[in-house]
Amino acid sequence: MRDTITKLSLFLCFFALSLTALPNGGGNGEETAKPTTIQWLPIEDALEKCKENPKKIFVDVYTDWCTWCKKMEASTFMHPTIVEYINENFYPVKLDAEMKQNLLFNNKEYGFLPTEGRNGVHEIALYLTRGRLNYPSVVFLDEGMSNPQPIPGFQNPVRMDKLLKFFGENYYLQVDWGLFNQLYESTISESEMKYSGNGMDRIHDGSK
Repeated sequence: MRDTITKLSLFLCFFALSLTALPNGGGNGEETAKPTTIQWLPIEDALEKCKENPKKIFVDVYTDWCTWCKKMEASTFMHPTIVEYINENFYPVKLDAEMKQNLLFNNKEYGFLPTEGRNGVHEIALYLTRGRLNYPSVVFLDEGMSNPQPIPGFQNPVRMDKLLKFFGENYYLQVDWGLFNQLYESTISESEMKYSGNGMDRIHDGSK
């Protein structure tokens, strides 16, 4: 019991120090104007960029008929804090789960399955969501374009901010989501949340 308390105390100290080091957009000299929208990339472009300059990939899995996908696009993905963090720390990808063209991903070709889902589904969407399709879903890929971490359902700005920090700062490799969710206080006000979201019961360690 004493060892557990000691480890938790050390983590809390480390966590507090780490949060103070997160980028805050400050700096000396002239500031370059930052994009006001997420700079979405086709998945093929993101994969090529990741090979040249490794960075985590953030994937928004959507369909054209998904109402909650549109709501998340119009609210969460327009929030300045979310826009800035995604643009600076990820290669952001919008992935139509029902796209038809084949895709080469990590030396394996993925194609469209016309008999799956509502209007058919692309194999890459099944792979990224680990076979549990839910629209919308966001997926985090590490710098090696592996170990997809799918989070299903609508995510409001506060929850998305927590997700971005959890994966973007590699806390998911060090601590359980439940503890992180309790300790990390988003800089986004709770009053900015228009909708509720869920899905954090499905975070994977890469073993499956």
